[in-house]
Amino acid sequence: MWRSLLLFIVSVLVYCSASAQIPVSGKVYELGTRVVLPGVKVQNTTTKDNTLSNAAGIFSIKAKAGDILIFESFAYKTDTVLVTNTRYLEIHLQPQNTNLKEVTIENKSSKLGNLKDTTFHNQTVRYLRDENGNLKGGIAIKFGYGKGSNEKRNEKLAYDTLATRAIDKAFNAANVSKYVPLKGTDLKQFIAIYRPTIKQYKAPNFDLTLYLNDCYKKFKALPPNQRKLASLKADATDN
Repeated sequence: MWRSLLLFIVSVLVYCSASAQIPVSGKVYELGTRVVLPGVKVQNTTTKDNTLSNAAGIFSIKAKAGDILIFESFAYKTDTVLVTNTRYLEIHLQPQNTNLKEVTIENKSSKLGNLKDTTFHNQTVRYLRDENGNLKGGIAIKFGYGKGSNEKRNEKLAYDTLATRAIDKAFNAANVSKYVPLKGTDLKQFIAIYRPTIKQYKAPNFDLTLYLNDCYKKFKALPPNQRKLASLKADATDN
């Protein structure tokens, strides 16, 4: 009888030990670069407990074998891990790639039927045609004259205007807040400091997600007194 009771107690202890929630810890990195990732949300889907990785990318959460942990962070793909033991975990999150849409700019002069040649009595510039009178592309410029400075300036203005609109659409508070954990004044300061220029936007392989991720790291490294542009400081003083 005592032997049976002892076996029963041991069985209960073994079961409780196997099913008990104990701290599981680890570190979160960016895939490929091994840059530590702070602020990553870690959730145990069984217990619904949540925690965040600290400034060094380290996390600790209660779990047991068989539990599933979900790792979520802005600008990174969500990852899940099945807990099989309580050893130290290394998690590597993959950045999400979000590219700004390419803007195709057409030659503005091809759409301006009333374009004038200011260097030759303001006469209307006409479209080029073949011997049968069919349009063949381009415009007819008076001999002796190339593309005027006003026309070049207008073409550049048209390109810059469309590029600026595309940047405004992608780099506003509503969109940027999806990728960086900033709000209020911090978010406004971040946008004011790191809004990409047209030259940056036109660069080959410009990637919004990677750009925001890099800028956010730079922003967090700035002392608080350097996170304000002069214009923002002036607005704060006026208010």
